[in-house]
Amino acid sequence: MIEQKTVCPHDCPNTCSIIAKVENGKVTATKGYPDHPFTRGTLCTKVLHYKEIIYSPERILYPMKRVGEKGKGIFERISWDEALSQIVEKIKETKLNSGAESIYYYKGTGTMGIIQSSIHIPFFNIVGASQPRGSLCCPASDVGWKYTVGKHLVNRPESIGHTDLFIVWGMNMTTTNLHMLAFYQRAKKNGAKMIVIDPYRNRTAKQADWYIPIKPGTDAALALGIMHVLVEEDVIDKEYIQEHTLGFEELNKELPFYTPKRVESITGIPADDVRRFARMYGEARAPFIRIGMGISRNRRGGMIVRTIASLPGLVGAYHKKGGGAFLSSSGAFPLNKEAILRSDLLQKPTRILDKVRLGYSLLEENSPPVKMFFVTSGNPAISNPTAEKVKEGLSREDLFTVVHEQFMTDTALYADILLPATTSFEAFDVYSSYGHTFFQKADPVIEPLGEAWSNYRLYSTLAQKMGYSIDVFTKPIEQLAEDLLPSTLSDEKKEAFLAGEPFELVEIEEVFQGRFTTPSGKIEFYSEQMVKDGYPGIPTYSEVEDEGEGDLHLLTPPAHFTLNSSFSVIEALRKKEKRPTIQIHPVDAKERNILEDGWVKVFNEKGSLRLWARITEDTPRGIVAAEGVWWSKYHSDGNAINNLTSDLLTDMGFGSTLHDNKVSVKR
Repeated sequence: MIEQKTVCPHDCPNTCSIIAKVENGKVTATKGYPDHPFTRGTLCTKVLHYKEIIYSPERILYPMKRVGEKGKGIFERISWDEALSQIVEKIKETKLNSGAESIYYYKGTGTMGIIQSSIHIPFFNIVGASQPRGSLCCPASDVGWKYTVGKHLVNRPESIGHTDLFIVWGMNMTTTNLHMLAFYQRAKKNGAKMIVIDPYRNRTAKQADWYIPIKPGTDAALALGIMHVLVEEDVIDKEYIQEHTLGFEELNKELPFYTPKRVESITGIPADDVRRFARMYGEARAPFIRIGMGISRNRRGGMIVRTIASLPGLVGAYHKKGGGAFLSSSGAFPLNKEAILRSDLLQKPTRILDKVRLGYSLLEENSPPVKMFFVTSGNPAISNPTAEKVKEGLSREDLFTVVHEQFMTDTALYADILLPATTSFEAFDVYSSYGHTFFQKADPVIEPLGEAWSNYRLYSTLAQKMGYSIDVFTKPIEQLAEDLLPSTLSDEKKEAFLAGEPFELVEIEEVFQGRFTTPSGKIEFYSEQMVKDGYPGIPTYSEVEDEGEGDLHLLTPPAHFTLNSSFSVIEALRKKEKRPTIQIHPVDAKERNILEDGWVKVFNEKGSLRLWARITEDTPRGIVAAEGVWWSKYHSDGNAINNLTSDLLTDMGFGSTLHDNKVSVKR
């Protein structure tokens, strides 16, 4: 038996370092790599089951072409040569007859490895295909954060070990950020308290010293109410504000509108609790806020994150050991990503299509219509909003769809050509993280199963068959990885890279010492750039009309034992989740004559599905929570939760509003 280091490729801030046990060329078990400074030998339940992904009898292992009706999953095996020839011929034919912009592509977050998740981009740049904009995940939070403090990473995630007040705002860390939460345990032993703010009582909220339920989408009003109390009671750091912030006078003019009483009317949080929370924050030695990206998946999302990110500026927390705020660590990786992305290959600006509005793009975009569609590392038929519309678009007979996948997902069912994809254990890649600061290389642990190809092999081979003799498609993948690295990297760190050890690309202080990377070099309470971009210059809260039909607000947070639409294929994990469920408050249930846990119909004007109602006070009145994205075949009626979600966009960044939908529920 041998043990080899690798990295979890999934869309998760933990980016865990893994030890794979291999016997006779087969993975027999996975465990955490104990010497990783952040993940420290711990893996979540999902990744402990990873060999069941690799060796699942449901793996797609050979190229196939569709021979039945779209969506029915009827295919026959073909060779790679035949598959590639058909794809190349179709690209050329589509460009000739409909123009290059009638080709479109979708890349999901099935792998977060830098090369495997990006190598398709230079290919479609040189093809001249339509380009996607935004994402389902975090663009609104990214934009809101950057307007306020600049690039990601001001405070190290480990620094919460020194906090005395830890605020988890809009995140279920027990499920989605286990390793950072583990660092809080040291602070807890020293007397630190944890407050969780979330619309429903999730696993993390149940561990909190104080759980504060909040109406979805009203978080900016709460943050402004806290600011109001801090200023009114004069518990702000005036010297810090003078030296490290811009626009306090403009912000201060807005704060009188956010009295605790008014904030109560907006958020549902009692005025006394608003004052209590503000006083705890203002009196804390080093308060730390963990901002969840999911908090931004509504129509006010970017402004919510911007407003919360401003809070530490009033008390000087960003410069305190154990204080500050954390959204993402992506700013810790100064990589030469242009070595792979190759924007220079895009010969002219091409059409931009919103990734969130895929259903619209496939059905209603006519200048020109999308005629050829590629899907890599994604399952948009159930993970995108208005999922039924996406499936309707994929059903078009005049749309030629290529899907590169490991399993027969909802999306794969609609492929014209279906190609087998490797798992991360079968392919080389390098990994940064958005939850910690360590970079790591991962060599293949085993040979690819069947005829599975990596994204890199697929798109570099396609490029060569198209006659694109560009170095990004001909270099060995290991050389591409080295091209990413900063030229200033020390010999010691190069050795760590080659050995597959986790290391930091740049030295990052435990306590933030630098200037903020905004135009002013300060925390910008007032942002001139926001005004230029058409937004209010200061943090604010805006009312928006309820979207859609229904009397209950639907939340679609992550499940504990699956991730997005990944891991659903593992039966043991599905059994832990039990069944597709919706949580509903007892009063809301009784009003609908739902007197005990059981099957209900959840519906709005977009569609419907059958879910198991769990009656619980963990969800406040007026709110229902359906955790996880289950594949359609695991729903008793063959539908999916994103049949009910809207493809409206966030206020900033062209992101999804997956947590901003109304539904009705009945027996």
